[in-house]
Amino acid sequence: MKRIVFVIGVAAIVTHGAYSYDAPPYGENMLLLGFPGFISNAASTVGGGLYDAGPYSININPALTAPLQRVSADIGGTILIKEGSTGFAFLLGMLFPSRWGVWTALAQGAFISPPLSPAGNTYSGRFGWSRDITDNLYLGASVFAGVTTDYGVGYAAGLDLGFVYRMGNLGFLKDARLSAAVANIGKTFDNDIYKNFPGAFAPKGGFAAVLFENNSFEAGFSVDVSFPTFQNLVINAGVELGIVKMITVSFGWDANLRELADRGENMHSPFVAVGFKWTADTGASEILKSQGWEKTDVGVSALYQQINDSAHLFSAGVSAQFGSIDKDPPVIKLGESES
Repeated sequence: MKRIVFVIGVAAIVTHGAYSYDAPPYGENMLLLGFPGFISNAASTVGGGLYDAGPYSININPALTAPLQRVSADIGGTILIKEGSTGFAFLLGMLFPSRWGVWTALAQGAFISPPLSPAGNTYSGRFGWSRDITDNLYLGASVFAGVTTDYGVGYAAGLDLGFVYRMGNLGFLKDARLSAAVANIGKTFDNDIYKNFPGAFAPKGGFAAVLFENNSFEAGFSVDVSFPTFQNLVINAGVELGIVKMITVSFGWDANLRELADRGENMHSPFVAVGFKWTADTGASEILKSQGWEKTDVGVSALYQQINDSAHLFSAGVSAQFGSIDKDPPVIKLGESES
């Protein structure tokens, strides 16, 4: 344990000295733009108030996917609008559970130009692994690489580490969870205008719990903090409401203290998101049927955020979890004993 603390401490010192913090507008959230779940979960390293995870989750904390038991897919897109200028972002993700752990792959891009931000065009990929060490402890790691263009060519490469610990019930709080992660250990994006975005070596942690739960309604909250390159503080908070296990309504807000200090305003206003889940019968497809995927859980989500007085964000996505979880225990029948 002492060795781990020492290595992290040395890495923090080296990273702090090697990188000046100069993120463009939306630079810290650039990799979170392509799918609404990033924002609707309040960028939570602990899965949001009601614990939702999918392939997209490894961008926040690679340990979040550890309890997932089915092949899953995510696809999403986002539009940013400001003063007649438009930016775009997308995400494609796949998740494959196995006896050795859960494997996840992501491909994403963001295309943002002034007056939104001179971040330029960025393309990146991520590959992650996670595993439930015990029923309550999840560990995960991912590697990433990417390139940015338009304002000079730059590249990114590195890894993320994280864990989630489910503490159970704490008084009136149900399914209390604690998490921590270190993101962007390595080189992050840069161009001719800005350096180091999102912030390299960004420790972050969170806490979440369910406040109320019955068959018709549930409510939970999450709070996260992150310290990009130890030169900024970003706070994320969110509340999620679940209705009849099918509809989710999310509210949240994030405060980027560096942007508040540099620009005199918070770049990200409160958001509202709505998600809807249902089970689709896919047994008519012979390909899906051959994999045992006669039923698929499908989720659609949409999100709106007024980022500041003149910028608006619209995001939508579709998730699919193929097959169904067998919740019925095996029935063992004893045969008649031989006389």
